[in-house]
Amino acid sequence: MASDQLRYKMKSNHKLEQWAEKEVKRNIHTMIVNIDNDNYVAFGKYYLSLSQQSVTVYNLSGDLIGEFANKRTAISWCVADNKNMLSLAQNIKNLDRKKNLLSADIHCRKSLADRSRQSGFNEMVLTKLQTKIEQHVMVDRELEKCLNLAKYIQLRGFQNEIARTSGH
Repeated sequence: MASDQLRYKMKSNHKLEQWAEKEVKRNIHTMIVNIDNDNYVAFGKYYLSLSQQSVTVYNLSGDLIGEFANKRTAISWCVADNKNMLSLAQNIKNLDRKKNLLSADIHCRKSLADRSRQSGFNEMVLTKLQTKIEQHVMVDRELEKCLNLAKYIQLRGFQNEIARTSGH
């Protein structure tokens, strides 16, 4: 009796696995799949590799596409590129790079000012930094707008896909 139940359960699990595999293959173009803690496949086209400092995006052939500051920015780029919104994708990549460069420059100059023993030099460096900080804020705002647009595009796509597959 117990062996019949076990066989039935194993057969059911096998059928469920087959169904799940078929559905994943059929819908991979709409999915973002976590392969393990630090790696994702997005839309069946992009491979994302997370490190502590950045997220690197490759195509599935292994060619480097870009490096981004974080997962949100990388996924947003993938969404824009996948939806063929190449201008948005390029803006995300450029703004992310510009923000990272400004952040590094600000950090470096602040460290230089902090190490200085001359108060005049320290003040001069901090005064000049104000322009960089303002640029950083502006770039951050523009990047945030692009990321929100990509999020909207992705959510709209999911809603369209749900409506299409649910028969509404």
